[in-house]
Amino acid sequence: MIHYFRVSNFQSIREEVALDLRIPRTTPERPYFRESLVRAGVRIPSVVALVGPNGSGKTSLLRALIRTIRFAAHSYTDPSLSAIIPFLAPETRVAPSRFELHLEARWPGLASGAEASLLRYTLELGRDRPDILNATQVHYEALHSFPKGRPRRIFERRSGKAIYVAREMKVRPRDDRLAAVPPNASVISALGRMGVGSFPMIAQDIGNVQTNIAGNDTWRPDTEAITRWYREDQDLVEKISDKLRRFDLGVANMAPLKLSDGSWILTFTHHGLDSPVGLLGESSGTRHLVHVFPQLQLALDTGHLAIMDAFDTDFHTELAAEILSWFRRKETNPDGSQLICSLHNLSVLDGLEKEEVFIVDKSSDGATRVHGARDVAGLRRGGSLEKQYRSGVMGGVPIFG
Repeated sequence: MIHYFRVSNFQSIREEVALDLRIPRTTPERPYFRESLVRAGVRIPSVVALVGPNGSGKTSLLRALIRTIRFAAHSYTDPSLSAIIPFLAPETRVAPSRFELHLEARWPGLASGAEASLLRYTLELGRDRPDILNATQVHYEALHSFPKGRPRRIFERRSGKAIYVAREMKVRPRDDRLAAVPPNASVISALGRMGVGSFPMIAQDIGNVQTNIAGNDTWRPDTEAITRWYREDQDLVEKISDKLRRFDLGVANMAPLKLSDGSWILTFTHHGLDSPVGLLGESSGTRHLVHVFPQLQLALDTGHLAIMDAFDTDFHTELAAEILSWFRRKETNPDGSQLICSLHNLSVLDGLEKEEVFIVDKSSDGATRVHGARDVAGLRRGGSLEKQYRSGVMGGVPIFG
């Protein structure tokens, strides 16, 4: 689970903004707050919701998070991940972009057995050629663990200097593969691809995030891809059928069907109808759910992270709230998966605690700012978060006219 993330000089983000997900110790106990596996007394929300006006930077913040993760995991094979757009002001367009991610994970070499470790991944991407706006190289990169509360280097890298790798990662200081790490790729991704020590597993695990963010747009698997997933996984078919029945959409069952030409489609049996309906005949909400369900269920099954922009698009309020509850309930999320998302339907807020909500807005000069709803003085617990947000006390309310 992610504990903390901060970023500066990325798209609409100029000065450093941070998502501190660690819940204050004075906050009442709630069953949907998870105890940290690595820090006694620290609790983390399983659902984190970003709200704010259109264009405030919610998507920029989510992109920064997913870009940090993807750079660490995949930049060796995907050089485009080093193409970072800065805040386009004269003083920042050639300045470095900085990212820092704190998370807990079970990675070999960092702790004994199946114990989890608290990790801090730090990345600074600099622009060495001001005439090329997006091209960046790694100025600094490091991974630290905190075995006894104090930081311990797993690896550290500075531009122009040799890469340091801790002894437990089983990499010799003068290993030729360290010198082969490209300047625009992460140590994790490069050494993982080269098969060095524990790095392949680390790269695979950190990159195992489910998201609908691809480039500058939201994305979802196409119909052919999801049809293939469902027909290859009967358990997934049974799970989505159960959800559709519970949502009272009139659907009794979903099943893949092979047509005479050898192609496959998804069909839906409805109460009161004597023949099934194809996916294109279903409501936009049902189609959207069927498309995103495999990603959400995979995150829940594996305990990994899901990052979803405009998560509630095409969902009725109650349906969106129900899906959020899958991550909040231990019986449907036993392995501590975490969902970080942006919301547009404010009615969903009334099903959340203020520790799960972050407000995103912009300063007068167009730079994104972020603060937690929990940090708003006088915000009532147990009151309607939607009404308190609309009243303006939480900030981040759109202004028209």
